[in-house]
This record gives sequence, structure tokens and C-alpha cells, in this order.
Amino acid sequence: MITLSKLAKLTHVSVSTVSKAFSMSSEVNPETREMIFEAAKKLGCFKKFYKAKYPKLVIAVICPEFRSRYYSVALYFIQKRLSEYNCEICVASTDFSESTEAELLEYYNRYTSVDGIIIINGKTKVAEDMEIPVATIDSAYNSGVISVTSNFIPCIREAVDYFVENGVTDIGFIGETNTDTKLAMVCGVIEEKLGKTDSLLISVTDLRFEEGGFDAMEKFFENGKYPRAIICAYDHMATGAISCICEHGLRVPEDIAVMGMNDIGGSGYLNPPLSSINTHLDKVCNETADAIMEYLSGTISEKRITVLPEVIFRKSTEIKKR
Repeated sequence: MITLSKLAKLTHVSVSTVSKAFSMSSEVNPETREMIFEAAKKLGCFKKFYKAKYPKLVIAVICPEFRSRYYSVALYFIQKRLSEYNCEICVASTDFSESTEAELLEYYNRYTSVDGIIIINGKTKVAEDMEIPVATIDSAYNSGVISVTSNFIPCIREAVDYFVENGVTDIGFIGETNTDTKLAMVCGVIEEKLGKTDSLLISVTDLRFEEGGFDAMEKFFENGKYPRAIICAYDHMATGAISCICEHGLRVPEDIAVMGMNDIGGSGYLNPPLSSINTHLDKVCNETADAIMEYLSGTISEKRITVLPEVIFRKSTEIKKR
């Protein structure tokens, strides 16, 4: 095993000089430092001894996946904002696994040199003894020194009120196995407004994205009962649902009104343009990035931020009151 003493003997310098070289001390001239580094690289021990800090702050971002446009856009906004602070990001995904998320938290906290962590839609509670500051975005627990949450309830209530005011009471939901939180919110608002939720108007599938929306909508037709208005867990599923509706010879919104969530990308350019709930993802990510930088600069000790989404009504939910 190569030690600092052995490396010092091989390079004909003192142990103190080797140690100072790896710490990037100005007491070691560049030529000597480069000679020591070259020897260490050949012996495979450079990373073991190199102690200098990277000149930029590095923020680790943990998110459920990279496939979804929602998460890829979130990463774009976070990276763009942090770059304004001369920061870099490193990114890891959990595939919606709570255990993987916990492992990544431990890895970044104990074994790497990141300066902060941002978790998007996390499932684990951040431990209070974390040495590295953690910011959470729409996570299951309001934990971490910084938490940013999106309050969907007012928007879902606004959408349900709109349907009811236009004579629609058979309101349904389409989702998949990773959207149970949105399912609970939609069912809660429907029960609040109508007194109960019709289980036959709720369709949850194991499939995802457009395929999941198509499959969940198909289940309604197979059961012989479908909603007059549907709130979908996210826009990809709404797109698949609309495709299924049209395949069955029905029209959106004349026969079935469809609303999505997230309002990411080209939702307003679909046929028909899709109503959706805009999460103001740019604001969510900017607020998170700003807050973690404020924490690292010592400006704040902790912060709790709530961002209110906004309902965007488009053609897909235009219902004429009967």
C-alpha cells in the first residue's frame, strides 16, 4: 500500500512537502507539485491523497427519474439558476425508490464533497443530523433546512368548481402508481364538493405517460361507465386519454372534458389545446436554488416556501352548461 512516506521517498522530497502539495499549499512550487502528482497518478493513489477543494460549489440533485419532461425541465431550471452563482450540479435518479433515495443521501452526506443537496419529490425524511444542507421540493416530508412546496388544492378546487358550475357532477381521475398523492387530493376535493367519490370514475394504471393515460381511459370504456370530466395526474396521461377518447368516436370537450397537471411543454398546442395546472416550475426551482445559496452564505438558517400553481383553462375543458 502506498503511503505518504513511501511517495515522499520515491519522489525524493519530505513527507511534509508531499502533504502540502496535495493540499495545494503555496509553499510548494508548481514543478515539485506536478512531479509528485505525476508519481501519484502512476501509482494509482492520486485521488486518495488529493485534498484541495474544487473552486466551485457543487450541489447534488436527487430526482425520481430522467424520463419525464417535468423532471428534465426542473433540472434545467435548477442548473440554470445555480450557474448564476458559479455553481455546478451533479444529478442522480432513484427510479421512485425510497431506499435508493436514502442511500444517495448517505452517500452525498458521508462520502463525497458536495456542498448541498436538492431532493425533488422525495419520499424519505431528511435526518436532522445531516452535515450537508438539504433542500426539498414537493417532498413527502416538510424536512430539510429548506423546503419548497406546491399547493395544488386551490387549483383542483377551482377546476372541480368549474365543472360543477357547468352542470357536471360525474368527475373522474386518471393516474398511475406513482401519483397516489394527486389521487388523494382530487378525491378529497370531489368529496368536499359533492359529498362522495364514485370509485367507478377513478382509474389508476401500472403504465405511465401517454400509454398509461390511454390504458386508464380504456378501463372506463371496458367497465361501461366514463366521467363527463376527467382530471389527469399529469399532461402526458391526459394526452393518452384524449387519444383513447377519440379512438372510441367521442369528442373532447363535447363528450368528455379533460384536464392535465404540470402544464409542461406543448400542452397548449395539442388538439384540442389542453387545460392544465401550471406549477410555475421555474419559480419553484429558482426559489429553491436561491434559498440553498442563501443558507450556504450564512444569510438564512432555514426556510419554508409555498408556491401556488395556477389553473390554465383551454379548449379541452370548454363545457356548455346544459
